[in-house]
Amino acid sequence: MRLGFFTMPIHPVEKDWRQSLQEDREAFLLADELGFSEAYVGEHVTDRAENITSSIAFIAWIASATRQIKLGTGTINMPNTHPATVAASVAMLDHMLDGRFILGISPGGLLSDAEVFGNLDADRNAMFLEAINQVLAIWSGKPPYELQGKYWNISVDKTMIESIGQGFIARPLQMPHPPIVVTAVAPFSRGVTEAAARGWDPISANS
Repeated sequence: MRLGFFTMPIHPVEKDWRQSLQEDREAFLLADELGFSEAYVGEHVTDRAENITSSIAFIAWIASATRQIKLGTGTINMPNTHPATVAASVAMLDHMLDGRFILGISPGGLLSDAEVFGNLDADRNAMFLEAINQVLAIWSGKPPYELQGKYWNISVDKTMIESIGQGFIARPLQMPHPPIVVTAVAPFSRGVTEAAARGWDPISANS
């Protein structure tokens, strides 16, 4: 049996941020030392209790201090981040971890995050789907990309210089992409069905 863990994480709002971040770091390093198979960390921008604002940044911080554990975003809230940023950041992180990375994604569940990013009244499930489709298209494609969507348009047609690599968005080490997991809040949700159809795994979320 393989063991893994997920942390949002949650801390008392009055705790020193440096202390809470260090405690979270130590939890992941201990899990690695104990032989845990994988570990996930959440992110929220507008929550003092769940105070890791970037799961990618946190994993990058602990990457070189871990040895065998696979580290996953739990999750990147896709409507809140440009797909090109996700594609490039995840690609670099996958290389930093030598392929020990798992890409956890979701539409995001914190309404104050949705408001601050301007998508409170948007169809965040549709934004989520467009974003991950564009990320995968970036990784499987090549400049100038020419991805046209309802929420994001991605192109480097006017500025690419192929001979020096300008306009190229990085690809991950694991090809065609790192393992993908998606949050699920109900056992028969459309998200779970879509994830299964694509070969992605669900990870549970509180409901």
